[in-house]
Amino acid sequence: MKKTIKINLSGIVFNLDEDAYQELKNYLDSISSRFRDMEEGNEIISDIESRIAEIFQTKVNEKKQVITIKDVNDVIAIMGRPEDFYDAETMEAEPSAGREEYSRKRQRKLYRDPDNAILGGVAAGLAAYFGIEPWIIRLLLVILTFPIQVIPIIYIILWIVVPKAETAAQKLEMRGEKVTVSNIEKTIKEEYEGVKENVKRVKQSKEYKKTRNVLDEIFHVLGQIILVFFKIILFIIGIAFIIAGITAIMGLTSVFFFRHALFPIDFWPPVHLYPLGEMFSFLSDPGAITLFSFTLFMAIAIPVIALIYGGIKLIFKFKANDKAIGLTGLVLWLLSVIFLVTMLVYEGSNYATTGQKSEGEFLTPFDSDTLSLYMHNDPDIKGFRKEWYDEDEDAWHVISDESKIYGKIDLDIELSDDEQFEVVVKKMSQGRTRISAMVNTENTSYRYTQNGATLILDPYFSLSKAIKWRSPATEVVLKVPEGKYVHLDKNTKYFLDDVEGIPYSKVHQTAGKTLQVKNGEITISD
Repeated sequence: MKKTIKINLSGIVFNLDEDAYQELKNYLDSISSRFRDMEEGNEIISDIESRIAEIFQTKVNEKKQVITIKDVNDVIAIMGRPEDFYDAETMEAEPSAGREEYSRKRQRKLYRDPDNAILGGVAAGLAAYFGIEPWIIRLLLVILTFPIQVIPIIYIILWIVVPKAETAAQKLEMRGEKVTVSNIEKTIKEEYEGVKENVKRVKQSKEYKKTRNVLDEIFHVLGQIILVFFKIILFIIGIAFIIAGITAIMGLTSVFFFRHALFPIDFWPPVHLYPLGEMFSFLSDPGAITLFSFTLFMAIAIPVIALIYGGIKLIFKFKANDKAIGLTGLVLWLLSVIFLVTMLVYEGSNYATTGQKSEGEFLTPFDSDTLSLYMHNDPDIKGFRKEWYDEDEDAWHVISDESKIYGKIDLDIELSDDEQFEVVVKKMSQGRTRISAMVNTENTSYRYTQNGATLILDPYFSLSKAIKWRSPATEVVLKVPEGKYVHLDKNTKYFLDDVEGIPYSKVHQTAGKTLQVKNGEITISD
């Protein structure tokens, strides 16, 4: 029983017994020491390893999975040992019979020859296979193309099917030469020297020098054009930075601290500007909003001022020792951001808990079996527009007058377990604690009126400005008993949020129609 070792050779995994591994390791070490100091040494070693891997593949099959020392010795016998290599002088001194034996041609393999290729290297590969000049094959292909039109197709098929001779071993097989270490070394050296000589000739030619001078001039001119172009771009960017920065500072000042102070003209369409403190006065105390406005202004204005300064430097290209100013601005900006985050966390704690309260009331009985439901057409709120009844617009979700803040309600239609129509008003609000959330809920006001078989709902709920806004909401639920009808006016369309039994996507479509409760279901009446 012998120990086996797994190796990766030229990207292929082989299992070798311990003796074979040691012998192969010694052989490859001697190959490496022979070629590693040469310029083309890595390529020679890589080709030798690829050839050994090819021979190893012929040694293994389903019954034999392990490379033995005999297999390694066979490979060494084929490839040759480094001590058996001959340099050019030694080869010249050999008898002619030895040279003939060394250069004896073996059976050739068909490859595409990339070194002598015009298109795909098929003709050059066939020439190497038959041992003739490539021009003969090319001439035959041209002559035969006219009477035999399939010749180009055959050429394309061979181009696809026949592999290209890329490694030194494949090029030796293409010419019918032995794939030995010495021949691989010789082939790669010839290729390497050929490439160096071609590059040298090109660099020394007059055409190359002329081309180099022309290219230098072209690239110099292109460089100057690009440089001017970039200067123009930087100038435009600088102007844009300054204009954008000054406009932003003016706008921020107006929004944060004044009303129309810096923008006395009217906009079209009309835009109403309000100071930030006035806009958010219903969210927090005036002092906190003032501090918040100032720090938010600083957090935005400092980068904007830096933008203006950068634009000025881009245009005028002056140098200044602005490290102290920059460091001061950075510190102020960081303090502003930290204060903003702290205030947001503190104010956000006012929305930590939700409170809810429901108030139900049966409607006064009436003779008809149909209830007509309307939204109040004239709520008499400053800033309210009647067009909001006819569009899904939440712009008035929070509007206010001198004393109150208003919010839009949601309307639901549900089944009733009783024999009478019932209106349930669900009020919700948030607070720092559950108790404060319930207190905020109690402060929310809502009203509706009944006139016989007509129910008129206010489209809003209200909150006194003395009470801070904590995301209040009001949901009005109309419960319809079995066998009764409710007619929904068209102006309820964008207040309807849910109708029991009706898909959500079709809820708005029930506005302007009559709903019927029959057999425990709400349906649209015919």
